[in-house]
Amino acid sequence: MHITHSVDPHGIKAADLVPEAGADRLQLVGYWLLGWALVGLPFLGLLFWSDDWLRSQRSALSGKGWNLLASTISASANGFVLIPAVVGLGVWFKHSSQRRAARLLGAMLLSGLVSGVAGTGLRSIIGRTRPEVSVEQGWFGPRKDGRWIIGRHAYASFPSGHASLAAGLGFMAFVWGPRAGGLGLAFALAVAWSRFHLGAHRASDVWAGLLVGALTVTLLWPSCWAWVHRGKRPSGWPWSGWLVEEIPHNYPVDSRKG
Repeated sequence: MHITHSVDPHGIKAADLVPEAGADRLQLVGYWLLGWALVGLPFLGLLFWSDDWLRSQRSALSGKGWNLLASTISASANGFVLIPAVVGLGVWFKHSSQRRAARLLGAMLLSGLVSGVAGTGLRSIIGRTRPEVSVEQGWFGPRKDGRWIIGRHAYASFPSGHASLAAGLGFMAFVWGPRAGGLGLAFALAVAWSRFHLGAHRASDVWAGLLVGALTVTLLWPSCWAWVHRGKRPSGWPWSGWLVEEIPHNYPVDSRKG
């Protein structure tokens, strides 16, 4: 839907309430995410080479306290926990008339779902074994010994699904600003660490999940920024109208209020 701009008697457009400098700054963060993802690919190769050694160093943070912390963080990134929590918070923001915050959570949820589905699809096709399972270790693709292994837990290690979901959701917080993005980044890194510490994945698995999230956010960035800050909802987006209605014609667009 095209948004027209109301003009006051002094000739100031309502859309001018959205600072263009802020838009440029946030778009630079999107470019930074893309660069981080590209730089991360060579680092992924390094992790492949050092996976076994890194796993041997996990004992440096051994103890019930570390294990409990890792288990708690890992559980928070479970889709059956994280997704309902984000939806519930978004609905609360909507009914509290905090439309822009609700749109932010909608963008984060969309990015997290896309990234999580992408990560799950990739690991099902790649078929890398998890490090803690008692099966032949290796990369087997979707079939092993003439049998389909898609969906089997033992052969779904690369990339980490938890890390993919957490990164897609957390990195999109940069749309709001650097501080919110920093919190989202910290959440994604914490989830990645927890999955590695618990032995569910290798370092390369969780790093690959972070890359999936970063690339997802980069691809969705332009549309999500326009939706969050200007209420410009791209056609065909799922449930965006349910989460928060589109800004009508001639409605003053103020980034501070929604």
